[in-house]
Amino acid sequence: MRVAICAEQWLFASVLAAAFDGQGHEVVIATDDPRQLPGMAGRLDVDVCVLDAPPAAVESLFGRGSRPFVVLLADAHDEAAWDAYDRGLADGIVSKACDLRTVSWVVQSVAHGNRIAEGRPTQDRRRTQAADLLTTRELEVLRLVVRGLSTEEMANELGVSRHTVRTHVQQVLRKLGVHGRGKIAGAAAAAGLGEVRDLLTGGHP
Repeated sequence: MRVAICAEQWLFASVLAAAFDGQGHEVVIATDDPRQLPGMAGRLDVDVCVLDAPPAAVESLFGRGSRPFVVLLADAHDEAAWDAYDRGLADGIVSKACDLRTVSWVVQSVAHGNRIAEGRPTQDRRRTQAADLLTTRELEVLRLVVRGLSTEEMANELGVSRHTVRTHVQQVLRKLGVHGRGKIAGAAAAAGLGEVRDLLTGGHP
């Protein structure tokens, strides 16, 4: 089986490549840059692309046309990734909490034409994990975003730089599994963050 691997962290990509190579598969490319995949996947006759990348990258790279099989690696709380699988953007998905043997099994099964979601947490569990992963400062930023404050206003409110605010906002987006501030409020309420839910229903900030 010919495998292409792309992970946001190069160390993770190299570990995956070594694991697949050790199991007798041919790793034709391992990269931390998803922009390398579209041309190479076709030119190198890849069977399966294993991606630890935002679902939007899958859609932009491969679309819905002819492409190799795609297996996503996802955090348990990453709703966007599991939703991408449900929408057919990927042929398989496996939780990063699973061991490498399970990842390999999913990839091989997908290569044989099966659709598989392995290690998918229940909805309630995903909500609990998302809420637990937010730091105290990230919760503060979350509440300010829901209140509609701009980056500059949040920086003044918290006494930090705009760059620091943007970093916290990006972390909140990632942990709630959404893209864009406009979706934060709904995701936070769905995650069971009571104080944020109060803001959405007209409670006190």
